[in-house]
Amino acid sequence: MDRQKKKPGALYYGLGAIILLTGCLVATAILIFGARGLPAAITEAYDLNRLTQIVVPGSADLALSRTGAYAVYYEHRSVIDGVEYVSGETPPPLDCALTMQATRKELPLVPDFVETNEYSTKDRRREGKLIMSTTVNEPGNYTFSCRHPDGSDQPKYVLAFGQNLFWELLRAIAGTAGSILGSLAIMFVAGFAAVAISIVVAIKRQNGS
Repeated sequence: MDRQKKKPGALYYGLGAIILLTGCLVATAILIFGARGLPAAITEAYDLNRLTQIVVPGSADLALSRTGAYAVYYEHRSVIDGVEYVSGETPPPLDCALTMQATRKELPLVPDFVETNEYSTKDRRREGKLIMSTTVNEPGNYTFSCRHPDGSDQPKYVLAFGQNLFWELLRAIAGTAGSILGSLAIMFVAGFAAVAISIVVAIKRQNGS
């Protein structure tokens, strides 16, 4: 008779252990999968090929398919179509505009020069610094243009326009953070369920049921 009473309790304890073990395994798998994709996500976030290079004074048409934070970078060292451009590291004064072609609405380009916010390729043939930021709320075709304040066409500089590299990095890290939080949530739920089952079984055993 005692053995028959113990069997249901043992089964419930076993069920709690299985729930806890399964939760830990699922959480670990999610965490490993998320962490495995982080290096590729960071590499993609800092892919300079996603930036459109523009020789200024001049303009370029841009097809912006995503909303969010965009940036203008001043490339004091750059190569376009085999032509090397080298200029001083301090950004020159330029009048720039970003205009949506469909509505002719001009988006504000906010000065955002931080000397340490920069990028460089391994061969150092391309080096740039953030000089302006903007936010695109509507996907579409835009025109980016820049000119010298005095209207002259010399000297020539290279700017790069594209999604803000810093925010793209945060987006990549946030994806992994989501995996970590999801893993912790699964482990918490599994642990809570296992403990709850153990408490219920212990109470029933104490009451002799």
